[in-house]
Amino acid sequence: MVNSFFPFKTCEKPNIDGIIAQPVSATINIITCIILLYYALIAKTTTIRLLIISFILFQAYHAYSHMKHIDGHIQSNVIHVIWYFVSFMILIASIKITKHPPHHYTIILLSIIIFIDIYLSLFTDKLYMIFTGFSLPIIITLSYYNLYPDYMKKNIPYLIFLLVVVVILILNEKINCENMISFAIFPYHAFIEILGLILFSSLANIFIKSETFI
Repeated sequence: MVNSFFPFKTCEKPNIDGIIAQPVSATINIITCIILLYYALIAKTTTIRLLIISFILFQAYHAYSHMKHIDGHIQSNVIHVIWYFVSFMILIASIKITKHPPHHYTIILLSIIIFIDIYLSLFTDKLYMIFTGFSLPIIITLSYYNLYPDYMKKNIPYLIFLLVVVVILILNEKINCENMISFAIFPYHAFIEILGLILFSSLANIFIKSETFI
């Protein structure tokens, strides 16, 4: 029912012969890019603007991936590399906001996660790289949690929870997609993209507010 490669293994039945293979998911990602572009334009500091641009790059390539498939694992590899850039910019923004370099324990933990991620990319199902990839920004934000401004402390737990829900839904697609589509042909993956819209828009808004500390 669905293609074996990213992103057509996601639970929106692809129209392989169409101009846009998965129009619902692609459209939501494009809307996310437009919202993020607004935040990038109103950002006052280079750090936060680059952070939001990293969000845009991720979502723009994500949107393209739902439009057109490239053979092999090129799309999943490229988007994973972009996610590294997103995580790196979250780290840089956190350093600028808090005026503190990362703790050596944080660097060690991030290095271990990256090593595991590389191992998974070479020897296992690439789906498992979701865990290592998403753990990078979580580790960064948790390591800086006590140093963040109060409004960031208030919102970060909700955003981490939202990210965990996204991972759960992705795993559900992996396990139950065929059954869900056989029950009703519906773009179930759209729910994940909507959560992504909320997550990235919220992050952009929070980091824009943090510019007074940079």
